Amino acid sequence: MIHCDLIPTDNGFQLGVLQLDSAARLNAQTLAMVRSMDEALLRWQDDASVVAIMLVGTGARGFCAGGDLKALHHAMTAPGALADGDAFFAEEYGLCRDLRTYPRPVLAWGQGIVMGGGWGLFAAAHHRIVTESTRLAMPEISIGLFPDVGASRWLHELPGRLGRWLALTASELNAADALWSGAAHVALPDALRPQLKPWLQALPWQGQPDLDAILLREALSAWAAAHPCPLPAARWAPLAARIDTLCHGSLPEIADRLRDVLDTPEFGEGAGRFYAGSPSSAWLIHLLEHAARELDDDALWALETRIAHHALRYGDFQEGIRAKLINRDGLPHWQPRALHGTAPVELAAWLGE
Repeated sequence: MIHCDLIPTDNGFQLGVLQLDSAARLNAQTLAMVRSMDEALLRWQDDASVVAIMLVGTGARGFCAGGDLKALHHAMTAPGALADGDAFFAEEYGLCRDLRTYPRPVLAWGQGIVMGGGWGLFAAAHHRIVTESTRLAMPEISIGLFPDVGASRWLHELPGRLGRWLALTASELNAADALWSGAAHVALPDALRPQLKPWLQALPWQGQPDLDAILLREALSAWAAAHPCPLPAARWAPLAARIDTLCHGSLPEIADRLRDVLDTPEFGEGAGRFYAGSPSSAWLIHLLEHAARELDDDALWALETRIAHHALRYGDFQEGIRAKLINRDGLPHWQPRALHGTAPVELAAWLGE
């Protein structure tokens, strides 16, 4: 469920509120939710009274866990339903694109789980708030997909090779690492989330997007300074140089280095997820990162949409969801089962179409 509402500001303008409201499913997005959000953004775009957009998720457990994987599994397995999967990815990517280029300030509050397509929504916002509970991740390698919603570019804009590490190992950023890396702008305590709407309503909005963006940025900084967030210790910032070394070079070279750190306390869990993940996903991560460097934004969105179309039909994505959420045996049968020295011919062909 999604609520798309306009609420008044104290000085006569309006705020657009997009509230993901499926807390039992960690606010996982369905096609209907994506369409409702995009339709609301389109309605509000030419309304001069709308000064900003607020993107929030119901419940303490998470802002958004991504797409509704059970719905996507249904699309891949039910007769005649595959078009729903294609539509979901195409329109989800379109929503993230529209948020990134929206002509009003867009703010997102990212408590708890912010993963997959949820991080895509969060990353698309112009003003990104994390809390002490925030867990940012792109764990698609564990379900046979690839970090999408533009992450083929924006994830790899994080410092050094941090984005490559996160993509290949399904590792998480906490709030401290999110601030260090630029994935978030400010941190506020979870306890302040109920105050977000009235706080935004009380700001002296100008009705001029450029000025309102400055107003919001400065007001958020002041609010954060007045209410320090109890941040966890950064996990990856102190290890940035070692991550750069681990994730340098070709995918087979990276795989060899990750094997060497399987038993280390710092990197063992991430390396274990890499080796348990889909080899095809690892290759897609590698190929898309390099392809994204040569593409403009429109071409990248088109490429990710095409790759998602193939992923719905390839098998690893369906198998990954089956093992994780349907049968819950944790034993996906990937094809191929292991990482080889060159990318599978089919995957390379997807990028070359």
